[in-house]
Formats: sequence, C-alpha cells, structure tokens
Amino acid sequence: MFIDERLPTRIETGAIRRDEEDIEVTRTDGQWEIRNARHSQSLLEFEISFKTDLYGSAVNAAVKSLYKVARGSLHSFRFRDWSDFALTDANIGTGDGATTAFQIVRKWTVDAETHSRKITRPVSPLVVKKDDVVQVSGYTVDYTTGIVTFTPAPAIGVVITVTGEFDIPVRFDTTMTSVGRSAYNEHLDTLTLVEVRE
Repeated sequence: MFIDERLPTRIETGAIRRDEEDIEVTRTDGQWEIRNARHSQSLLEFEISFKTDLYGSAVNAAVKSLYKVARGSLHSFRFRDWSDFALTDANIGTGDGATTAFQIVRKWTVDAETHSRKITRPVSPLVVKKDDVVQVSGYTVDYTTGIVTFTPAPAIGVVITVTGEFDIPVRFDTTMTSVGRSAYNEHLDTLTLVEVRE
C-alpha cells in the first residue's frame, strides 16, 4: 500500500541524504578491477533527527501518526528530497510516430555519458511540452507512475519535455523511539527512511 502523504516540511528539510551506488568490485591477482552495477539506479537513504525543543507537539504528532498508519516499514509514502525535487524542461523522450507512453526521468550528463533516474511520484501540475510548445490537451499524466501518455502518438523527431516537481517513495527503516518528558514535550530519536523501488 502507498500512503499519498508527506512528512511535515520542517522535518524533511533537515534530513541527511545518503546516495550510495551498489557496486560490486572484484580485484584480480594482477590487481585489475572488475566492477559491476547491481541495480539500474541507487536507492536513497535519509536520516531525520529531532532537535530538542525545535519541533512542537503538532509536528511530532504528525510523524507519529504517519509511522502508525504506515505500520513502521510495511507501507511506503511520499518524501520531498529538498536537494533534488524539480525538473525544468527535462527531456523524457523523442517521438517516433508510434510510441504514446513516456516515463518521466531525471537525467545527469557528463562527457557524453548519461545516467537516468525514473520518477514515479510527480507532483501535480506538470507542464508538458512538445518541441518547446506547451500542451494543453492531448495527453494525460499518471501521478502514481510518472508516465505521460499522448493521444495520438507524437510525430517522429518531436522532443517531449516536462517541468514540475516530484517526490520519491520511501518507507521507515527504524523503530520509533521516544522519550516522553510531558504531554507537550516529547523527544523522538533519529529515524531512517529508505527509498522504495517502484
């Protein structure tokens, strides 16, 4: 199950972000290395700390409520990575006259090498363009998969771009631990969130 909610913004903006590629490295007797990427893209991890007296009871209550509804690590939910949450005229494909569905992706390019990251949780509304012309009809966006579908298919050579914001799907990866000093002064220990592959 996916919970279509986010943590309070004050919690998200203070999160520590970890991005580690799962690379398998084998060294030969001759000291050469054989390297293999185990997945098409890394899964992000976030660490959320709760500073004493910084967050009020309403913020703590929102975090606790989401944790209970998510049943800890059982269900995933939205998270805003404030270091990387926007697309500006991001190229998601080129028309071939037959393809109608295009996956929204975030791309990085260095020295003619490009790495793509699939975006499955875009935030409404998105601006969709064909050859730099804003489209007002003839397409739909599935905000639960990040797929843009056109009717009819874009013509050969037409460049499809999107502009907008996106969240990522995550789940809790730690037990919630807290110290209750009083009904209005509770300190929550650090929580870890991990990205969920969709």
